[in-house]
Amino acid sequence: MTTRTCAGGAAAFDAAVPPHARVAFAARRRTSRHPRLGIVAALALMAASSACGLLDDDQKLPDVARVDIEGSAPVDLELIVSDSFERVNDVGQGTRYTVLIHADTSLVRPEFSQEYDIQATRRFFVRLTNHSSEVARITLSVAFDGEVSYSQGANISQGGALEFSEVFFGT
Repeated sequence: MTTRTCAGGAAAFDAAVPPHARVAFAARRRTSRHPRLGIVAALALMAASSACGLLDDDQKLPDVARVDIEGSAPVDLELIVSDSFERVNDVGQGTRYTVLIHADTSLVRPEFSQEYDIQATRRFFVRLTNHSSEVARITLSVAFDGEVSYSQGANISQGGALEFSEVFFGT
C-alpha cells in the first residue's frame, strides 16, 4: 500500500508512524519541546525584567529652568523663553526647526537671572538675540534644578542669537 504525502508534516507523520506508536511518539515530541520552550520563556522573562529598569520612573525630571545672562551689551537684548514648542524635522533639507506655540518675549541686559517653572511640560526653549548694530559680549547659561546643562559665550553682532532647547522624556 502506498500513501501519498503531499500535505507536509502531518501527512508524512500519518504515513510513517504506525498507529500503536503514535501516542508514545507524540508524547515524546511534546516533552522534547518543553525544555526548549522553558529556556525560551526564561530568556524572555529575563529580558523583560531587565527592560523594566529602562522604563522605571527612577529618573528625576527637572521642575525649574534657570536662565543666566552675563557679560556686556550696549543695549537691551531680546529674550524669548517657552515651554510650549515642537521640533520639526525637514528631511528633504536635512534641517530641524523649532516651532514656538506659545512664548514669552522680554528685553533684558546682562547680569540677568530668572527661574521658570517647567514641571508641567518638562521642556524648555530659550533664544537670546541682539538687534543692535553694536556687538554684545555675553554668556548664556541654562540650568535645570541647579545643574547647568548649557553655557555658551559669544560676541553677538546685529541679528545674531544664541538658542538652546531641551525636551525631557519620562514616564
